[in-house]
Amino acid sequence: MSDVQEKIKKVKKEIEDLKEKIKKKRDEMRDTTLKQYVEKEDIGLPARGEKMKMRRTLKGHLAKIYAMHWAEDKIHLVSASQDGKLLVWDALTTNKVHAIPLRSSWVMTCAYSPSGGFVACGGLDNICSVYNLRSRDNPIRVCRELNAHTGYLSCCRFLNDKQIVTSSGDMTCMLWDIEAGTKVTEFNDHNGDVMRFVFCAPMVLYAPVASFTNNSCPGYEY
Repeated sequence: MSDVQEKIKKVKKEIEDLKEKIKKKRDEMRDTTLKQYVEKEDIGLPARGEKMKMRRTLKGHLAKIYAMHWAEDKIHLVSASQDGKLLVWDALTTNKVHAIPLRSSWVMTCAYSPSGGFVACGGLDNICSVYNLRSRDNPIRVCRELNAHTGYLSCCRFLNDKQIVTSSGDMTCMLWDIEAGTKVTEFNDHNGDVMRFVFCAPMVLYAPVASFTNNSCPGYEY
């Protein structure tokens, strides 16, 4: 019995030592705070004490809106709703520029390409559907369906008009060649649903995970 107690005591000490090492490593990597970053970078946040104001109300969806994404021109945006529509808006005039019917209304994410020429969406159909806004089709039809995930699509973001990254409930992220409609790279280090990702630096992708068993946020080079 005493041997068991000694082993438990030894394991507890190892755990505490590991916790201390992790804390020390995190402190070394924490080069700034959110407050310092906001004060240093011009990211357009309201000044302290200034209240945010509603500028426009965009009306047109008939059901819950699950996602939206601004275009880089800061005028247009795309929104995805359970009414089965992907709407492209002119936020200045509040006019709808495109109303794109979706094959699946169970949409969870949408994205606007940097050039403003493409939008994409996906959700419980496990597929990333890409639409060419320059198409002469009316209504616009899907131009590519990127199908390799085995779980719901949680997020998608364009790198450019030829590449897009997706994350999924199948615990992976994928980089795609849009023109070929093929997967280029698969990132599969998570052991929980990948809910979101962000491009934090050139050629670096950060993907947090929605899981109580995996508290990590690995960075990938692509």
